[in-house]
Amino acid sequence: MISLKQIGGESRVITTLKPALDSAESQTWSQAFPELETALATKTSAMNVFSFIIILIAGIGVLNLLLMAVFERTREIGLLGAMGMRPRQIMWLFIVEGIMLGLVGVVVGEAMGIGLNAIFSSVGFDLSKFSSMTDYMALITGKVYTGLGLKSILTRGLPVLIITILASLVPAREASRHEPSEALHYV
Repeated sequence: MISLKQIGGESRVITTLKPALDSAESQTWSQAFPELETALATKTSAMNVFSFIIILIAGIGVLNLLLMAVFERTREIGLLGAMGMRPRQIMWLFIVEGIMLGLVGVVVGEAMGIGLNAIFSSVGFDLSKFSSMTDYMALITGKVYTGLGLKSILTRGLPVLIITILASLVPAREASRHEPSEALHYV
């Protein structure tokens, strides 16, 4: 049995080794375990659904944070309006705050994710205790190493940023609706 570090190069290795193996049987893991390929596709779909749910929860958190900021800064918003700032400008203040919150969250989150993946790509997860559980675990020879996942930086970061910006629109609109004279008397 030959194990490769990356999935996807099996057919190239089999084609290269076929002349040296003569009549020996050779097959890829997807040919030997077709159910495993289906399980991997299902896992990917489930992870995408969970990612979407987590991004929505983060959007609700940003919405809550910015709404609280609007309610806590009602007097300051009134003062800005009394000093001549237009409602549209006040609205942009909160949209920019949401954008900054999203950018910092994306940069810090992706840096932490890449850092942890870099550590686990060299250290690995020791799964040798579970190797006798099933035939599928025979493909795992003790440790599993992560990949950096650099291909999904934009596909994960951009939706977070977009959801954060969309979540900041409601508080921004709420802040721009404050009448300066009423907001200054707010306790």
